[in-house]
Amino acid sequence: MPIFASSQEMQDVLQAVLARGQDTDTARGLAKAGLTVAFVYEGPSVRLVMDGKNPPGGQTIGFYFGEEAPTPDVTFGLNADVGHRFWAGNLNVPQALARGQIKAAGSIAKALKLLPLMPPLYATYRQEMTERGRAGELP
Repeated sequence: MPIFASSQEMQDVLQAVLARGQDTDTARGLAKAGLTVAFVYEGPSVRLVMDGKNPPGGQTIGFYFGEEAPTPDVTFGLNADVGHRFWAGNLNVPQALARGQIKAAGSIAKALKLLPLMPPLYATYRQEMTERGRAGELP
């Protein structure tokens, strides 16, 4: 059974995580790199674009769901359950890329340099899932 029952549920979790993550090293690193990254999930289908180039209204990063979003520099395609492991901080991304669990296109090397900045968002994701009563589903 998939971690998320619907696209809306997954979007709600990610939206909460990213809203809470505006003041993190992750957000500042994405902005400093001037990078726009897309995550295209399947099972359920969600498209998330994180914009470090031109965030709206004083935000550190912008985040968009769906097709109406800035053009990404790099796009990662993956199953939502693999995405869950990523956001929980329990996925070796280079290994997942090598195994084909994540498909990538664009400025991959530049995006991978941001991985060391991700732990604050991993912690926020884990906290969000716990607050939603889903701690038992964390890897």
